Amino acid sequence: MTFERLNVKNSLHFLHNLLPFKGLGSAFLELLLPRGCAGCRENWPVSAESCWCDVCREKLPWIRSPICPVCGRPFQKSPGSGDHLCGDCELSTYSFDSARSAAFHSGVARDGVHRLKFGGHLHWVPPLVELLETVLTDEMKQRIDLIVPVPLHVRRLRQRGFNQAALLARELGRRLEIPVHCAVLFRRIWTEPQTRLNREERLHNVKGAFVVLRPADIKGKKTLLIDDVFTTGSTLCECAGALKEAEAAEVHALTVSRSLPDWRPDASLQDLDDSQ
Repeated sequence: MTFERLNVKNSLHFLHNLLPFKGLGSAFLELLLPRGCAGCRENWPVSAESCWCDVCREKLPWIRSPICPVCGRPFQKSPGSGDHLCGDCELSTYSFDSARSAAFHSGVARDGVHRLKFGGHLHWVPPLVELLETVLTDEMKQRIDLIVPVPLHVRRLRQRGFNQAALLARELGRRLEIPVHCAVLFRRIWTEPQTRLNREERLHNVKGAFVVLRPADIKGKKTLLIDDVFTTGSTLCECAGALKEAEAAEVHALTVSRSLPDWRPDASLQDLDDSQ
C-alpha cells in the first residue's frame, strides 16, 4: 500500500471514530467516507470503480449456471447440466418475464443486505448495486426502458425511514443512465412479515397488495423491477402482475440475493426478517 493510500485510510478511520453521529447520520457519513473493501474493511478495492477487493469478491456466494433461464433458480445438485426450466417455470408460475439474482442469500451478501435494510448502513448501497450490475448483460441493459423498485407500505416506510429497494434502484439507474420511477408502483395493503410463511401463505399474504398509480409511465415499456431478496418470488410476482395489467411490455426482476431452502443462512443473522 502506498503512503498516500495509507494516509487516506488512516484519516477515514480517524473521522469515523471521532464523529459521534448515530443512526442514519452515521450511515450517511459512512456513505461519504467508505472504509476500503465492503467485505473485509481491510484491503482496498483493486480499482476506483469497485467496492470489493479480489479476496472478498472471490468469496461472494455467486449464483452461476446452471440456472433456470426464466426465474434464475440455480441447480446446485446438478452442476454439470446446462441451463433448463425449473418445475415452477414449466408450470408458468411467475408473472415476470425473467428474474435474476447475483448471489445466494448467505455470507457477506446476506450481511450487506441486512446491514442496509435493518441497520440503515447506507454505505452498503454501492457494493450491493455493484453485485446487481454483474448480472446485467449488455443486451439486457439495452432492452430496459425504466427501473421500478418494489415499494414499501407507507407504515413500513415510516418505521424504517427509507426503502432499500428504492435506494438500490436509484443508484443502479444513475450508473446505467436509465430512468427510475419510484412513484409508479404503490403498496396499498399492509402485509405481515413473510419469513415464517410457506409459499402458498406468502402468495395469499401479498395478493392484490400492489397497484400502479401512473399507468401512462409504463405502458409499452420494458421494465426492470428491483428488490433486495428473492425468496419465493411472491412479492415480485404481484408487482409484475400489476405492471403487466397496466400494459408494461415486459417485466424483468433483479435482486441482490436469492434465498433457497437448501442453502443454510448464517447463524448469526438467522433471526432477521427478510420479508419487506
